[in-house]
Amino acid sequence: MIKFRLIYLYLLTVSLIPVTTCIAADEGAHAAEFLSHGVGARALGMGSAFVAIADDATATYWNPAGLTKVKKHSFSAMYSDTFSTGDGSWLSRGLVTYNFINYVYQIEDIGSLGLSWIRLGIDDIPRTTFIDINNNGILGDFQDKNGNGIKEEGEPYIDKPEVAEYFSNTDNALLISYARQVHPMAAVGGNLKLLNQSIFENSGNGFGIDIGLIAEPYKGVRIGAMLLDATGTQIRWDTPDKPTFTRTRRLRFGTGYQFTVPRLGKGAISADFETDQADLKTDGSGGGLVLRVGAEYWLFNTLALRGGWNGHGLSAGAGLRLRINAMSFFVNYAFNTHTLGGSQRISVSGQF
Repeated sequence: MIKFRLIYLYLLTVSLIPVTTCIAADEGAHAAEFLSHGVGARALGMGSAFVAIADDATATYWNPAGLTKVKKHSFSAMYSDTFSTGDGSWLSRGLVTYNFINYVYQIEDIGSLGLSWIRLGIDDIPRTTFIDINNNGILGDFQDKNGNGIKEEGEPYIDKPEVAEYFSNTDNALLISYARQVHPMAAVGGNLKLLNQSIFENSGNGFGIDIGLIAEPYKGVRIGAMLLDATGTQIRWDTPDKPTFTRTRRLRFGTGYQFTVPRLGKGAISADFETDQADLKTDGSGGGLVLRVGAEYWLFNTLALRGGWNGHGLSAGAGLRLRINAMSFFVNYAFNTHTLGGSQRISVSGQF
């Protein structure tokens, strides 16, 4: 129970930062940080080292240039129970709901189009108020035994507390993606991101752009790069001071190698680097690189095992492929460690 309360207070405090800030800011320490959580249990099980591998519908997030490798119709959906409440049950509902769904369509001679929705939320947050028991028009009266006007231990409330309503803290992103093969060995892509964040009676809106590139100089060898928030993703809040927070640009690049073992299956290994942000560190340091590595192996192209390092902790996962005529469906699971508790991700996807 204590762990649950600590996690709750931490997340709620971080969520309130944009609302309670009284001055405008060019760069927010945690502006739209939900965009860094990753999507798809396959990629997350591989330690999020996916910028060069990106060859399924989740490429809209990891590297839109990879959309040229998906089939004509592709989709993906993910559920997450981030930061479990610690009640001991498997797949129990976590404190934070984090979901993703998208659809990708290939248009001949035009390119690949994708539409994705990401949502992170803390729901059913109680807002507590008081009932004016003594009818003096002041809420929160207490027995001020020493007359200093400050509520201290041993001075109970006179007014009765009650839950007035429940509200949600939500972060939403809509990604509109496009990719095109510009050379037999290279593809480019990009995202237009439309963002909305809200908590209680306040909200913020913004937009940003991502640019991605994937090259395959040799069969099986892939090189990927992605410039996230290329123009700086700004979010403007509707609070009285109307602060604006900017998610500064980051560069993610890496390489991957995909191989086939005759009659046994296929696999992939990958490594990614992402530029760090100094404003995310309390000591002002930064500007370095975050390393992520991952691997997966498909046994008989039906059962997958995955593992990796996501820059902060270990990750692991598994997947199952089902074929129905020309259609393929995938069910994937990933577990990621975190200082606030492990998170589980389940995703389903398909292509035809």
